[in-house]
Amino acid sequence: MQYQCLKRVAFFLSTTLMITVGSIVTAQTTRAITIAVNATNREDVGSSLDIDVNNLLEQAQSQAEQGELESAISTYTQVIQADDNNADAYLYRGVAHHDLGAYQRAIDDFSIALQIRPNHAETLYNRGEAYSHTPLTNEAIADLTQAIELEPDTVQPYMDRSVLFASIGQFPKALDDLNKVLEIVPDSANAYYNRGKVYIELGNPDLALTDFNRAIQFSPDLAEAYGNRGILLYQLGSTPAAVADLQNAADLFLEIGDMQGYETTLYFIQQVQQGGRL
Repeated sequence: MQYQCLKRVAFFLSTTLMITVGSIVTAQTTRAITIAVNATNREDVGSSLDIDVNNLLEQAQSQAEQGELESAISTYTQVIQADDNNADAYLYRGVAHHDLGAYQRAIDDFSIALQIRPNHAETLYNRGEAYSHTPLTNEAIADLTQAIELEPDTVQPYMDRSVLFASIGQFPKALDDLNKVLEIVPDSANAYYNRGKVYIELGNPDLALTDFNRAIQFSPDLAEAYGNRGILLYQLGSTPAAVADLQNAADLFLEIGDMQGYETTLYFIQQVQQGGRL
């Protein structure tokens, strides 16, 4: 199962396991909607309301897919005004808030959605992911754990929880989660990359190197994997191979317009060529 919203990918840092958030959301152009109410026929009113709400949800999803997040939020709000028990409207409005960086608003919407529809794995996942952008790491882990219990074969909660465990130094737990990801998706380059970072923290450079190799095998344009493999090769004494990997990483960062990654990698190349310490 794939959740509709937030996806984690590897992020290049030389000594810290981190990830960053990407997103998927929704819909079309906002249009005013009116619900014709016939006081003498409540069945017709209910039918009209259902149709209009469904149309609004589709419109909001199209707006979000096109990156019109403010418009999507406005349209989801119209849905909520028409039907304040619509859990999907709160869920997807929360995703839109998340993608605008309004994490507390996202958490508030996810919490309301869970009041309406408790034990919903996708909503728990998204609230846990939103919590991960706040100091409330324990709350994030708790939501992701509950999502895992409800949907044990879904990858994203394991991936996100592994990063949270790593961020608080619980590397064996992070390793367990990444192992589970790779049981479910054996060709996940991001999981191999992140597991390689965890192996470095656990003092297993050989296993880390193997995982960086696999990450590159499954995703040849993953700049972070080349960069971290290059640093590891340098630390293991293979300077020419290290420079080659770092140059590949720099080229890939430049190709995708990640100037911070590009400049950081150039600095590492200079340090390696000068025999500096990384």
